[in-house]
Amino acid sequence: MMKEDTFRTRQDNARDAKQKLLERFRTIANDPGLEQRRAERAAVTAAREERAAAKAAEQRRIAEAKAAEEARIAAEKAAEEKRIADEKAAEEARLEAERLAARPKIIAASKYALAASAIAGMNMPRDRNQQRKAS
Repeated sequence: MMKEDTFRTRQDNARDAKQKLLERFRTIANDPGLEQRRAERAAVTAAREERAAAKAAEQRRIAEAKAAEEARIAAEKAAEEKRIADEKAAEEARLEAERLAARPKIIAASKYALAASAIAGMNMPRDRNQQRKAS
């Protein structure tokens, strides 16, 4: 026996299928476990966001600590370079002071040597012929 399919029966079947689907969604929506599952998902999401925020805060703290350490190292390096430059300048100033202090002694010694050579020159014969005779 063939079942007669008419337009009206197809419409009724479609309406019934839609009603069954609607009732299925209504029962799912009214399910008390659904609210519990939503709450659990919300708790998991909140925990995930909290962990992400804590991780970001830890990364910021690490970056700040690293920046502070780099700044400290740079400051120490600058202080060491300044100390070395100051020591070098002090050493150069000390050497310059010693050079300037020794200058009058050198001048006096050169004057003494000049005077000594002048005196020695006075005792020497003036003519070369006299030098040969003296020897």
